[in-house]
Amino acid sequence: MPTTQETLDAVNAAINARLTGGAVASYSINGRNIQYIPLSELRDLKKELQAQISAEKGGVRTFVSFKNPQ
Repeated sequence: MPTTQETLDAVNAAINARLTGGAVASYSINGRNIQYIPLSELRDLKKELQAQISAEKGGVRTFVSFKNPQ
């Protein structure tokens, strides 16, 4: 089973291939149709994977400092 980072790398490669013309959204051969994940879904998946990786690394931390006003 691929890691989250490996999956993100594959999604990035798929997006890049689609944007540079190296892959198509769908095609048909002898009456058989193949459709790939739409670009919008790939982008959504990319965001989800990035958030998951961020959470695995500890997520975003916010620090607050309170000072005594005098």
